[in-house]
Amino acid sequence: MTFAASRKAAAPPCGSDAGSAGRATVTVPLRAHHGGVVLALGSGGTRGLAHLGVLAELEAEGVPVLGIAGTSSGAMMGAMWLALGSAAAIERVREFVRSGLARRMLDIGSDHHVHGLAGVLHRARYGATMIRAVLTRHVLTQEELLARVSFLLPDLSIESLRAPLLVVATDNASGAEVRLGRGPLRLAVAASSAMPGLVAPLALAGRRLQDGGAVAEIPVGAARTLGSPVVAVEVSEGLPIGRPDTDRLPRAMFRAAAMGWLALRNRLLAEADAVIAPAVNHLHWADYHALDEAVEAGRIAARAFLGTVQGSKFKAQS
Repeated sequence: MTFAASRKAAAPPCGSDAGSAGRATVTVPLRAHHGGVVLALGSGGTRGLAHLGVLAELEAEGVPVLGIAGTSSGAMMGAMWLALGSAAAIERVREFVRSGLARRMLDIGSDHHVHGLAGVLHRARYGATMIRAVLTRHVLTQEELLARVSFLLPDLSIESLRAPLLVVATDNASGAEVRLGRGPLRLAVAASSAMPGLVAPLALAGRRLQDGGAVAEIPVGAARTLGSPVVAVEVSEGLPIGRPDTDRLPRAMFRAAAMGWLALRNRLLAEADAVIAPAVNHLHWADYHALDEAVEAGRIAARAFLGTVQGSKFKAQS
């Protein structure tokens, strides 16, 4: 595998849209490529733990990360790595799991084809979840989300990190992509992670911002503004199995929406110079107990990538 030729982009001011004008928002200087990669870390809930495995492997192999663009969990894991390093970031997630803050939640597209007592319990939990979703506005308060983000991330500014970071969110009013490259790190990551229905959009940069995965699940465009080559790390959920004769309305609608997300994802990935895809698509988006499995999948995928593209060419020049 070889990388495409470098492509450079202009750097408009922080907080602007990346939409109809086709322009990106960047507040950090574009760095020349002297070995290393720019990463586009995609969203995927706790499947994003695989990003830590990818980053740990790049770190171990001496491959410089020139910049990171991250959406939702990609923003969280990229920020944790930049602030703490791979080993400390993984241990911090382990502490998060032990704290009891890591709560697993059911998907509206959850599979009901589970038999026996386990199936009965699964359907009961699903029913309770759907009732709660109808009767309540959000599963988490903004304060609860920020408490979780604060547990995982130190109180830093984005611009103080050791490499450029763009945190990608979505403007709730316009649906525009918003790229945050300066300001409070915790607040930016929380905004990028504010999944609709889970928590209300957060106020930041004069807007109400929510999960960046709505428009840039894998933020290749944002990463491109930081330099090249751009390597996308994809940790998305696989397309749910369809059972047209038995699927109920929520699952059928969720699967139809997932088809659109898949098509958009493929278009985004086509813009990257290379793609690393850890084998985590089967993991539940809120299962932090899958930490070790996800991290190892990231390591395996990164080693395969480096072996394929002759990884030594990305190591720092002496």
